[in-house]
Formats: sequence, structure tokens, C-alpha cells
Amino acid sequence: MAIPTPSSALTVSQAVALDLLADGMPADEIEKRTEITPDTLYHLAVQQNVPAPHGTIEGYGVHQARTEKPCKECAPLQPRVEARARAQQRKAEAALAFQHQAPHRRGRRALART
Repeated sequence: MAIPTPSSALTVSQAVALDLLADGMPADEIEKRTEITPDTLYHLAVQQNVPAPHGTIEGYGVHQARTEKPCKECAPLQPRVEARARAQQRKAEAALAFQHQAPHRRGRRALART
């Protein structure tokens, strides 16, 4: 999903996502409801000047989108955010490796189990 310029109007799903963010809902839940990724959500929050709750992953994400140093409440979340990013990267790499695995190798294992 493209990040809108500040002069563009918000879609209904973007407005709902920003409202949910301001209410303190986690970004992964917002993504399930609105299909707006956390990165896009954080950039929208910066463009529309919507605050995220401090001391949360979402608050830390908004600080990152603003390219500013996190506040006192959000700073302790940096290792958690970095660990989450590394875990997502490992999952993506594993999925890619599985896709590139030779089909005959997967087939033999499946046949051996039957």
C-alpha cells in the first residue's frame, strides 16, 4: 500500500487504522482489521500527527517513522523490536528456502511417510 502524501485524503480504512492506533490497539491487530501494514501505519500517524501510546511497540514505531530518538518510555523496547525484526527475517528466509527446495526432495519424504 502506498504511503499517501500529506495533502491526500485518507481512505476509510486508513482513518479507522489511525483511530485504533490512537486508542492503543496493537499494530498487528490493526493490520488484520484494515490490511494496513505497521510501517505504513506509523508513517500515516506521523503525516497526520496522530500519537501512539508511549511505552508500546507502536509508540516506538512512530518514533522510528519520525526518525527521532525514542522517549524514555519507548527506549527499552528497542531490543524487542530488533528481535522481532530478526525473527521475521528468519521466517522469510526459511520460506524462501523451502520454495526453492527441489520438488523431488519434498516428494520422496512425503512418499516415505505413506
